[in-house]
Amino acid sequence: MRKQQIGIPMKLILALIAIILFVMTGFPVKAATNNDSDYAAVFDSTYYLEHNPDLRAAIGDNSDLLLNHFLTCGMAEGRQGNEEFNVQYYKEKYSDLQLIFGEDLPSYYLHYVTIGKAEGRIGNETLAKVPESTSVNNKPIEANNDVNSSDENNSGYAYEVVELVNKVREENGLGKLTTTPELMKTAQIRAEETVTVFEHTRPDGTLCFTAFQQNGVKYNKAGENIAAGQNTPAEVMESWLNSPGHRANILNTNFNRIGVGCYQTNNVYGIYWTQCFTN
Repeated sequence: MRKQQIGIPMKLILALIAIILFVMTGFPVKAATNNDSDYAAVFDSTYYLEHNPDLRAAIGDNSDLLLNHFLTCGMAEGRQGNEEFNVQYYKEKYSDLQLIFGEDLPSYYLHYVTIGKAEGRIGNETLAKVPESTSVNNKPIEANNDVNSSDENNSGYAYEVVELVNKVREENGLGKLTTTPELMKTAQIRAEETVTVFEHTRPDGTLCFTAFQQNGVKYNKAGENIAAGQNTPAEVMESWLNSPGHRANILNTNFNRIGVGCYQTNNVYGIYWTQCFTN
């Protein structure tokens, strides 16, 4: 009798464990650390369902469940959440981010949404392809030489950015930044280099600060902001100021010098911008 009394509750316990395991494996548990709204810019439930037909039978077209699947399983499985962003491409393309995020895929998504897109980083290989023709300020571009035939225009844009930086610093009670020929030259070189490698590393694989040294810029502290696709100085400044990291450089009390580069080309982003800061 005693063995029978012990055996019955044990069977019940095993049955409960089996039910719990079934529920846990059959329905992905929502990631507690993720805020669904953070991923809205990189998730399209219609796209996700169309490109993952195996989910239709299990989940249907419920957008909340599809997003839940994407957060808990899909991104780890390499499934793409929308047409614009592919996390594996983004991860492999930007080695500077790999040093920070490693294999933490959700962080790459959030970086793209909050910072990367504003910096002009590309989220998908198909967007990296340069079209045969494009436009800057709605004017057709026929050749790269035509776009950059006016260095004076690029220079004017660069100095306008300097003025906007100093206006923002003054509004925040900070001293103005001054330019030097060496720093302006460095920024222009870096703007041209970001067309090839849009990172804080150079096409030769070295950090951006080697450009400072090569052009005779001496410093104890330095910083760099890059951007692409903004058509005017006002637009690029708005983009930088809306990004915490870039804004921090602009308002850094340790910096007192600035160089700005502006380079126009005929690829999908049109204009590339760089700010170089030193003390």
